Amino acid sequence: MRGTTTATLWRQGRALCELRGITQNAVRPTSAALRAAASSSSQSFAVAAPLRPFHTTPCRLKKGGKGKHAEERQSGKGSKSKSNDGSSAAAPASTPSSSSGGSSQHPTPNPEEPLDFADVQSRLAKASEAPAEALKKLKSGGRFNPDLIGSLRVQPDKKEAATYPLRELAQVVPKGGRTISLLVHEEASIKPIMSAIQASRDFNQQPQRDPDNELELVLKMELESREDVARRAKAVCHEWREKVRQVRQKRDKVHAAWKKDGLLLPDAKRKADTELDKVIKAKVAEIDAAEKEALKAAEGK
Repeated sequence: MRGTTTATLWRQGRALCELRGITQNAVRPTSAALRAAASSSSQSFAVAAPLRPFHTTPCRLKKGGKGKHAEERQSGKGSKSKSNDGSSAAAPASTPSSSSGGSSQHPTPNPEEPLDFADVQSRLAKASEAPAEALKKLKSGGRFNPDLIGSLRVQPDKKEAATYPLRELAQVVPKGGRTISLLVHEEASIKPIMSAIQASRDFNQQPQRDPDNELELVLKMELESREDVARRAKAVCHEWREKVRQVRQKRDKVHAAWKKDGLLLPDAKRKADTELDKVIKAKVAEIDAAEKEALKAAEGK
């Protein structure tokens, strides 16, 4: 009886194991099915969320704390390098300092070469242009000089501030004696020319119209006395000397600034002042000679 029961139990256990294996095989997917499922799963994941390389992934920093300070440092570093390029930050325009006496029209003095007076010579030459021309016109005829009349400024339109030399509005033609003819280009310029001549300190008279030509004005110049010519020559030379004095003062301030800033020793400053004095005295002697020549020409009239 016991052997029958044992055999029965063994058969029942074997049948149960076989049944369990059949069930597992039915549920377990095949390898092909597993590969297909994996392939479809990877495709769906690629569509839903594309992969991104690690080096392109942005760094997520915390708000505040070390992350915020690191971001600010990076931003400051970038702006600094950008301004070093000169691409975003414009460099401030360099302006000549008042102590150096620099100018766009004249050379800039250099404290390393205090005896170089190129800036002084340039300013003296500029300041001498107008006085030298005025003395030249006095010697060549004073107010009667056609060039002086042709340079008279005329305002064609009262509504506009623009002025033009008379020679651009009319032809200046000297005639016999002390008569000058003005052949006006346009009729509209006749009245402005007459007004400019009347208001002029040198001429102060009304031109007369020529009866035969509507566009011609006749100007009769009075003979200037020798005293008037001499007085005008002295006035021109006085103004000339004043300009030279201003040039001297400008360079004196430069020397004082160099000494104050420690760029020029006291002995070197005294030497520079002495040499500057020689340059100025030479220019003043030139003015004295020009004035003497102008007065001599006035006496001969």
